[in-house]
Amino acid sequence: MKYLKLCAAAVVMAVALLSVPAAVSAQKLKVEEIVAKHLDSIGAADQRAAVKSQIAVGDGTVKFLSQKDQVVQGRIVLASAGAKNFFGMNMNSPNYSGERFSFDGKKAKVAYVQTGQRSILGNFLLSNPLALEESLLGGTLSTSWALLNLSENKAKLSGEGTKKIDGREVHVVNYSRKGGGDVTVTLFFDKETFRHVRTEYKRTSSASIGRTIDESARMSETRLRVTEDFSDFRNEKGLTLPHDYRLVYSVTGQNGTTEIEWNFKLSEFAFNQTLEEKTFDAEAN
Repeated sequence: MKYLKLCAAAVVMAVALLSVPAAVSAQKLKVEEIVAKHLDSIGAADQRAAVKSQIAVGDGTVKFLSQKDQVVQGRIVLASAGAKNFFGMNMNSPNYSGERFSFDGKKAKVAYVQTGQRSILGNFLLSNPLALEESLLGGTLSTSWALLNLSENKAKLSGEGTKKIDGREVHVVNYSRKGGGDVTVTLFFDKETFRHVRTEYKRTSSASIGRTIDESARMSETRLRVTEDFSDFRNEKGLTLPHDYRLVYSVTGQNGTTEIEWNFKLSEFAFNQTLEEKTFDAEAN
């Protein structure tokens, strides 16, 4: 009988010990820990510091999903040096020649896609320059990536636990800056590797007021969502960087839904090249 009691006690103790790791692993990591592990996932501190400029080039497509899946081929170039960055696309279409966005360290610029006209993505970035000024756009494909310069841009981060996206568990971090506008920015990091796999920008605008009660009742709110997805991480000169980049712009409102999807495969990387100042002026390129 005494032996059985000892066995029962041992079982209880074993169960208690087994539950401890589960409880610890379930604890939410501090946002500072997530950021530190994320930066290490890019490369060692000395390797990151050694990169003064970075260029990534690749091929891809843009698909206008709300226009019967019209597909256009093109190229993408992302260039950066310190806090400056340039994001450019050249697309093979007379109706959509591409995009050019930049930040020269002082001012964010968005080029016209046609005479006197910017794209809907360009208008979004122009009205929300935070994405360019702190290099959220493009993620780790830039030396000016927001999380590399937190001490300078003084952004506020808050951890929101974990969730699943596309069947993968990720850490969720909200990113904001005082005076940053009405768009909420959320960053997602792979739970196992801490690689940055998604940025999401969201904004909801209230429905307009019509001329009559009936007209107002027919109005609907406008929901805007822009997502960037990063995958196929591989080593480039000591840095682990994504080689697949997907950008989706979606807006749903009174006039229906507009959705555009860009997909690029990055194949060429260069580091510590001398870049001219005009590189970071979208209006001059």
